[in-house]
Amino acid sequence: MGRKRTCELPFCKGIVEGTSNKRRCDNDRNIHLHQIISDNVKRIMRYIESHDDFTANDVNHALFKDALDKNEKGSMYRLFQAMIREKYIIDKGKRAGLKVYSFSPTMRAQKAKASERRALAKAQRLAEMQNIEDTENIKEENIEELDKIEENTTELEVLDEAPEQIEEPQISPEEKLLELLKEFVYNQKGQWNHYDWLELIKRPEIKEFGKSEEEIGGILEEQKAIYWAERNS
Repeated sequence: MGRKRTCELPFCKGIVEGTSNKRRCDNDRNIHLHQIISDNVKRIMRYIESHDDFTANDVNHALFKDALDKNEKGSMYRLFQAMIREKYIIDKGKRAGLKVYSFSPTMRAQKAKASERRALAKAQRLAEMQNIEDTENIKEENIEELDKIEENTTELEVLDEAPEQIEEPQISPEEKLLELLKEFVYNQKGQWNHYDWLELIKRPEIKEFGKSEEEIGGILEEQKAIYWAERNS
């Protein structure tokens, strides 16, 4: 394994190890990202935040000029699953047979709120320096100085108000279990042995759903068929 580093996902605090091509996050997620994906996580996030919805093919076309191979697209799919777990994006179903995602409304609202707070803090800071009472009337020629204040300030003063509570999309237990089993299938690359199966059904996050082994096995076989259909398409 290569050197340790923090996870490429800005919202994940895990430690990553890996070769020059593949990296694994140890923060209970088993994210395996090809280097071309892990090196472009922030670009992918900027794309996500600037679009109403998107598919993996949209990202592949816009950012990678359709150059990703099947394995690399599978790596990007696992990235999206991690983002769903972190409530950064949401699953919006399918369009023309492809899974559709969108930037989480909760995360969008939080980022907008944070941006408003930063702008207000900057304006208040500049107003204090220039002894201006009405921060809305700051002149345009002060923008450059405003930027310098942000660059030279390690911690802006923000409002102490509690973050706005925003209703998040409700995910049923069946959907949560399905996502866990999808992740297993993709991490195993569509194939597993009896030992892998025993380890899966022993996992507390799987057992808590109370499903029988037959039910879990049936879902796995369905997801396995979907996995190989995507790989062979």
